[in-house]
Formats: sequence, structure tokens, C-alpha cells
Amino acid sequence: MKPSTAPKATASLLAASLLLATQSQAEDACCKNGACEKTAPETTFGLTGDWGGFRSSLKEHGYEVGATYTSELFANLKGGQKRSAVFDGLLKLTLDVNLEKAAGLSDASFRISGLYPHGTSGTLRNVGDAAIYSNIDSYDTYRLVDFWLEQKLLEGKLSLKVGQMRVDDEFGLTETAAVFINSSFGAPNPPATPMPIATYPVGALGIRLRVEPLEGLYGMAGIYDGNPSPGDFKDPTTGLTGNAARHGTDWALRKSEGTLYTGEIGYQRSAGAYPGAVRFGLLRHTDDFRDNAGGADHRSSTSTYYVFDQTVWQKSPSSKEGLSAFLRGTMAPKGSSSMDNSTQAGLVFTGLATEEDKIGLAYARNRFSPNQDGNPDRETITELSYQVPVASTLKIQPDFQYISHPGGTTVNNNAWVVGIRAILEF
Repeated sequence: MKPSTAPKATASLLAASLLLATQSQAEDACCKNGACEKTAPETTFGLTGDWGGFRSSLKEHGYEVGATYTSELFANLKGGQKRSAVFDGLLKLTLDVNLEKAAGLSDASFRISGLYPHGTSGTLRNVGDAAIYSNIDSYDTYRLVDFWLEQKLLEGKLSLKVGQMRVDDEFGLTETAAVFINSSFGAPNPPATPMPIATYPVGALGIRLRVEPLEGLYGMAGIYDGNPSPGDFKDPTTGLTGNAARHGTDWALRKSEGTLYTGEIGYQRSAGAYPGAVRFGLLRHTDDFRDNAGGADHRSSTSTYYVFDQTVWQKSPSSKEGLSAFLRGTMAPKGSSSMDNSTQAGLVFTGLATEEDKIGLAYARNRFSPNQDGNPDRETITELSYQVPVASTLKIQPDFQYISHPGGTTVNNNAWVVGIRAILEF
């Protein structure tokens, strides 16, 4: 999309979305006052509705179609590389198949999903931050991300997933941090840099085993393609990017690219009073990694991480309203990693103005390995974000970020970034 038309396009999208939201809220208010009758459907769908009953029929037979469009307009007000505003967006399409309903395969499921990220990168154009301040910022192209089959056994206590998948969909998760926009609060940073690990927007061929011997106590392990997208990831040995297309269909398993092994153990309480989780994990990549100081190549690279995610106050044991906190840290080898340490922490309050709105404050500190060229130091991020559902199909999210030492250097001044995001479900 042309930069000159982006703000107008975003404004039009937000205006249309707000109009739909206003109509929806008016209907809700009307029904609450008893002036009309409104029967809630058993199954709710997005903005496009039930397609004349076809969507409900598909779901009854095990097929569920989903589509989400995320758009945002962010401006760098001060510091960084350039003061300007940029637009970017992300279209996500998903098909989930309940194979028990569709084919009679008990406790089996299938997913295929695709992404189309597009727009201008505010990180590359305006800020120069290493962490990437928007978690939808990506190279513009259509991509296949998920293409996997999962089989559960022993009443769900054992699960095997095979196919193409994202590592960060299951490993190193913190539910509390999911509301934030900065990429630091998504996939753990050091493993993602420079490991060719399958995080947004890339999926990798792999196999994942999950066991839950006791309720809440679990263990996971995975084996994945060492470089699922050579067009996106630099080779950790040569530092060069391949010429492969970035469409998520590079299914060649090359011995020269190594293998990624993942493991995680943890305990999580998902329902009832004070839900939370504790997780400990590691990622080991068997490719050769360049030494940051120009020494001999490293035969492999291993990163470890921890996650603490806890609800600290609830309005009631069954309520979503309350205060939650998270802490996550990742450690990686100094000799072969661009970042050797990353720590994130934050608080999120749910139920400020509505039952489901969320306001959060988070901080991230990403420390760069000291023996790299240019001697980079650290990059810190402070983010204040407020996400509010203005309709059943639309969420609006104003966001502010203060980024200190963008890129881990003093070349760029500290950046003040402000923006707004809209998430529309179809």
C-alpha cells in the first residue's frame, strides 16, 4: 500500500468498524430496555454472520472457518530514525476440522491457516529497534503457516501433533502478555535471534509430543526443521539470507541446516480461582553458529527460559475481571547469540470499563551479547496499552511505547511511539 494513502485507508476502516460497533451497541441497549426482542444464537460468528446457515452447517459437520483482519496506524513522535506515521495490516484465514465429526476419528483434529501481512515496517523506516515494536510487522507476502494433524489419547492426557506449525504457539507462552503489541512480549527474544526458529510469521515442519500425567502438570517436546524459511532467516554460520520464496512452502529438510529441539515442563491452572502457570523450557539448535568475536564456529546453540504467569486478584472465582501479572526470562550463549539475555514483566487489569476490556503496563529489557561488532548494549521497552471490545466482532487498541536505545546503540535517540490498532473478526 502506498504510504500517502495508508492513513486515509486506516481512517476509513476504523470509521466503518466503529459504525458497525455503534449499531451493535444500540441494538444491545434497545433490548436491555425491553423495546425489542433479541435472541442470542447458540453459536456466534463474525462480522459476515452465518452465511445463510451455511456456516452453522459446516460446524455441525466438523468444519470451522475463521478470518481476522488486524490493522494499525503507528507514529514515531520523537527519536529513532525518522518522525513519521506508517500503516500495516494482517489478514489471517483459518480452517479447523474436528475429524471426529468429519471422518469419525476420535479426538483428532486438523488445521490449515494462512497469513497476509502487508504495509510499511515502522521498525525499519522510523525506529530502528531490534525487538520490532509491532508483532504483526513482517515481509509483505502471503504465507502458509499451519498445516498439521493432532491426535489426542487417554482422554487428552497424551497429544501428538505432526505437520507444519509455529513453535511459539505452544512453547514459552504467557497468557497475560498476549495483549501487548511489542514483539518482545511474544516469542522469547534470544531464541528467535539468530536461531532460525519458527515464530510469527513462519511455520516449520515438525513433530510435537505433549503429556499431562497429573491434572495441570505437563511436559512437551518437539523436533523441527532447522531452517523452515531460508528467505527469512540468515544462515547462523554464514550470516547470509537465502533466495527461497517466503510463502511457507519450503519443505526441504537439509542436514546442513541442523535441527531444532524444544522441551518444556510446567504446571498450569486454567480455571477456577486464581489461574496461573509456571513453565521452564529450552531450545537447542544443532547447526553451526558464527562466533560473535570472530573465533571458531559453535557446533550448536542452546537457550533456556522461564515463565511465571499468575492472576493476583479476581472479582470472583469464575470471573475474568481481575489483575494478572507475568514475568519471563530467556538466556542464550554470549558467543553465538545477538541477544544473550531478555527479561519481560508486566501487569494487566481486565474489567476497567467493561467485563472484557484490558489495560496493561509492561517492561522489557533485551541485553545484547557484549562481544559483537559495534559493542551494542541493551534495548528497553515500556508499553502502555488498552484493548477494548466495542462490538462482538471488533476490538480497538490505543497503544504507547517508549523505546530506549533502539537497536542497542546510541546512534538513534530514544523513541516515543504511539498508535492505534483495530482487530476485526469476520
